[in-house]
Amino acid sequence: MIHKKSEKGQAIILIVFALIGLIGITGLTVDGGLAYSERRRAQNAADSAAFAAALANSKDENIEAAAQNIAAVNGFNDDGIQNEVVITYVTSPADTCPDESPNNKDITVEITSHLNTYFAPIVGIRMTTNKVTATTRACGTYIAPLFDGNAIVGLNPSTSDCAYDSGNSGAAHWEITGGGIFSNGCAYSKNNGSVNLNGGCVTTVGTASNFTCSNSNQTAKKINYPDDVLAIMPPNPCISGGVGKPQPAPSGGSVTISNGVYCITDFDAYDQTDVILNNATLYVTDLAFDLKFAGGGGFSGTPTKSGTYSSYYMIIAYDPTPCQSFHDNGSQRVEYRGNGGGLLYGTVLAPSACIDFRGNPDGSAIHSQIIAYNVSSNGNASVSINYEEDEQRRNPMNPTIELIK
Repeated sequence: MIHKKSEKGQAIILIVFALIGLIGITGLTVDGGLAYSERRRAQNAADSAAFAAALANSKDENIEAAAQNIAAVNGFNDDGIQNEVVITYVTSPADTCPDESPNNKDITVEITSHLNTYFAPIVGIRMTTNKVTATTRACGTYIAPLFDGNAIVGLNPSTSDCAYDSGNSGAAHWEITGGGIFSNGCAYSKNNGSVNLNGGCVTTVGTASNFTCSNSNQTAKKINYPDDVLAIMPPNPCISGGVGKPQPAPSGGSVTISNGVYCITDFDAYDQTDVILNNATLYVTDLAFDLKFAGGGGFSGTPTKSGTYSSYYMIIAYDPTPCQSFHDNGSQRVEYRGNGGGLLYGTVLAPSACIDFRGNPDGSAIHSQIIAYNVSSNGNASVSINYEEDEQRRNPMNPTIELIK
């Protein structure tokens, strides 16, 4: 009988241990699942809070307040009992944001959460603790010149008909200061002495021939034509309700256009005319013109200084059938000259036009950025361009925000 009682006592002990083990497994399953779910919830909250902080940084708003607010919305209110939310930030490492971008920060949100257990207290675990972090890199908004600040931009993607061509005959010579040349296809110079780059270089998606400084086959810099160009085109001011003013007629071989944006519907009317701008922008809606200032006329003056069209000297509407060369009849063609009466300032945006340079008659440099489908020179042209970034069109670049860990 004593032996049987001993066996019953041992059975009870085994059952108790089995129950404890079963409860432990249940606690691990239930409380472990809850802890895992809580960690996922905390991580999502930290990610969202870090993005909110980065966005606040780009708007020059309070970083901590933005992060705390989003964390609270997601259930982590930094009460110091159930959870803590800590926001820290440092200046982003060099070369991780654009050079022009100010106020760059790496922002980290750390959330620590405490979760009471249901079954695990039986085995001595009354609470689980999760700690998660999320870090965003916030590169601030900045103002940037069009197409990396190149003085000459040729948009033609052809690898045979080069978007920039300094000419194969005559003694055309270019002096470019303060900016370089970009070709969306190839670029050609007659010889190494034809184009003098002062502080700039030639960058091409295709080949670059006969330049003292060139970076060819830069396929990563390819401009998706025409979409990338149309994305930066200002709205047409000449449609109903637009701000465009009527085209003024020339008088005595010249036309002075002041204070505003003007709709040029008959560009050929300015052939061999001195076009002088005073705080104005030409918006050319003509899709077929041929301006040749042989023997007289040219462009000079200053663009509008504020608003949507600020710093644009001239914008030429996009033609789905772009000019393939300066000798392409029925297209948008301009023989481009400086004007003896003054300098030319501001950006020329002519995405489907051919612009051919015939020199600067008075020896002064053109203070302009020329963006066209094809850019060329002819004969014995002496072309001098002095590119100054603050004189050209610059667009705001959106802040970049990325989750880095």
